Amino acid sequence: MKKLIYISIFLFFSTSISALTSSSFLISQLAFKNYDYPRSLSGLKINENNFSNSNLLDKIIAAVIVEDLSTANELSSQLITKDKDNQEAYIVKLTYLYINKKFNKIKNLYSETKNKNELIDFLFFNNNELKNKSTISNSLIDIVTSSFSNAEQLSLNYNFLLFYTSLAKIMDENNDRAILIKGELFQNVEQYTVARKIFDKITISSPYYLDAQRSLAINYSYDYEYDDAIKNIKIILEKNDNNYSLKKILADFYRVKKKYELAIPIYTEMIKEKKEDLWNIYYMRGVCYERLDEWDKAEKDFLISLEIKPESPNVLNYLAYGWVEREIKLDESLMMLKAAYNANPESFYIIDSLAWAYFKKNDLNEAARLMEKVIDLAPGEAISLDHLGDIYYAMNRKREAIHFWKQALELAEPEDEIEEKVRSKLDRFNAG
Repeated sequence: MKKLIYISIFLFFSTSISALTSSSFLISQLAFKNYDYPRSLSGLKINENNFSNSNLLDKIIAAVIVEDLSTANELSSQLITKDKDNQEAYIVKLTYLYINKKFNKIKNLYSETKNKNELIDFLFFNNNELKNKSTISNSLIDIVTSSFSNAEQLSLNYNFLLFYTSLAKIMDENNDRAILIKGELFQNVEQYTVARKIFDKITISSPYYLDAQRSLAINYSYDYEYDDAIKNIKIILEKNDNNYSLKKILADFYRVKKKYELAIPIYTEMIKEKKEDLWNIYYMRGVCYERLDEWDKAEKDFLISLEIKPESPNVLNYLAYGWVEREIKLDESLMMLKAAYNANPESFYIIDSLAWAYFKKNDLNEAARLMEKVIDLAPGEAISLDHLGDIYYAMNRKREAIHFWKQALELAEPEDEIEEKVRSKLDRFNAG
């Protein structure tokens, strides 16, 4: 595993854009940056290019991702003449030779390289002997999953991740895990149409079929308008015998779209199945009840959820905040919110709730300290800005209060449901 993590640093190279003036070149580079790989290759003339090494590598990566190994191989030959130790170019050539069963050439090519490459050794060789295609394909996927699990999503270079995943698919066309991951990577970069086509390639006989169906349902929830998304998710659900995880996607979609009354019956049906995530289903149903102003039902679900999983910070936070807003059980709420904070000290939602509990208990200095921390973590959070205004007003820091209320009003989204309340406070302040 340590070796995989070490090797994964190769996947985070940044690519540069050459300062050429050709409009077709600039369009091609923009397409590459937007993960539109077919377009980035349009008009490509392999033997008539003037690319820099980095731009030539971009074309190789794009060709691999569209699974045009022949073009990728020819471009790799060009890059190797300029950069004899380019890792990705060698991996493409080795893959091309392997697919074409030119095993002796693989050994000859690799023996010619001046500097042995740890990644290439890991992918293709075991004790200087070539691995079989299935093992090579899985090794390529191991590189991707290791990189993906050991990096923040924002720092991931999806071009390289898709490059290695596509090579795994090329090396072994029956590697459904590679196909699934490729679709999910495209989904992560919001290339939803491409992702759907990839998920559809995984047949019902595959052990990854249900994973693909789940990803497809999520795809519809992200990319389609409400009615079309619901229609397609339900088709998938019916086709797969009301599979539990697919039902959850439908219920979660209803909840996110504020169709709480439609989500609740599905969560209720799931509760009867008593799966491992039962605590979370009670929590989700409780959220729906709370949003519908049915607090008694919501409170009951949150308490059951905590009986099953006592230390869940999100459930502790949601239940305690509900009590704090209703100014009941303040001491118990404060204890719960401290526990939630200790479990997840970086959550500005939890810190906001904790600060609000201190405010309700009239510990204004601690409330202000914590809410100021929230504003540092999430400066655009309208509800927290409104809360800080209230705290400052109670501390007789009225100029600062009015400043934060105005900020809250400017940044409030409709779902925050605070505009009327904040306007009322500003009107009273101005009247005074």
